[in-house]
Amino acid sequence: MKKVYRLQAIGGSIYVALPKEWLKRYNLDKGSAVEVFMDSDGGLKVLPLEKYVWHTGASKNLEIEIFVEKPAEVFSSLLTAYLRGFDLITLKLSSSNIEKEVKGVIDNAKELLLGLETVDTGSNYIVLKVLASEDVDVEQLVRNLHKIARSMYLDSLQALEQRDVELAKAVTLRDRDINRLYFFITRAIRKRILSPEVMESRSLLKLVDMRMLIKFIESIGDEAKNAALSAIEIISKGLEVPKDYIDAVKEGVAKIDGVYKTVVMKAYDKALDITELREYMKVCSLVRDTIKHLRIRVAEESTLYWFTEFLRSYENIAMNVYDILSLMPPEIASSTLVYE
Repeated sequence: MKKVYRLQAIGGSIYVALPKEWLKRYNLDKGSAVEVFMDSDGGLKVLPLEKYVWHTGASKNLEIEIFVEKPAEVFSSLLTAYLRGFDLITLKLSSSNIEKEVKGVIDNAKELLLGLETVDTGSNYIVLKVLASEDVDVEQLVRNLHKIARSMYLDSLQALEQRDVELAKAVTLRDRDINRLYFFITRAIRKRILSPEVMESRSLLKLVDMRMLIKFIESIGDEAKNAALSAIEIISKGLEVPKDYIDAVKEGVAKIDGVYKTVVMKAYDKALDITELREYMKVCSLVRDTIKHLRIRVAEESTLYWFTEFLRSYENIAMNVYDILSLMPPEIASSTLVYE
């Protein structure tokens, strides 16, 4: 759309009118903020400061319109809308020329965002809806997240010990399951936090702590995936890791796993004794330091670079378990999370 506009003098300034169609498209009016850019060729570009327009429809679904000019921006916009709890997401494309590329990005997003599906499409627009209900047992989903992460760090170690490349590859695939569940739980928690009954109750603190908890669990999954990738490199390159090194890691992981199961997966329904809590934290710190010292020693052997990366992952897992414990001060360490 090209039109010629004449400059107008008002007071001591020069103004130009903006096209009505453009103002309507971006839902702009007097007082709306826009950004003005000067291109390298001297042209001016005007963009709405806020590209998102949202409202609650008749169905009480939270809806959002996202104006898309660059396909590269679509994934982050979809993820933001999904995590913020929007139910209906309409992408309005600046041109039909980018539709194919945008749909490719949407397909990738659907791989990670549980329940996100295309429900309508047309000339210059795509409508997506989150079909999965957030009216779910969030605590059960958190327990599932726990179990997947735990299976990942245990199997990564087993894969290296048994030199099982296929098992290590299977661990890396579970990272997708962790991420899908993590994003969905985050969405469900955020929607609950925004509800009026939660905002005025003590359950708000519990939800905030749960949000931090799942982030630490997701990080454990990431580190376990990295450990599996390192194991694949070690095995594929035919590198031999001394048995006493692997035994040292097994001993440390067994201690961390004991804390993870006993405290994180079982003890969320009762307050912890301060002495008990400190002991668990001490275990995590000692395991981290032991693995760190082993990593520094191994780093001197250049042929075992990938094993140092493997060790680094388990260092970080130990610290993530420690961070989870930090969410459980004795006076408020109470929840209904019970692992069965």
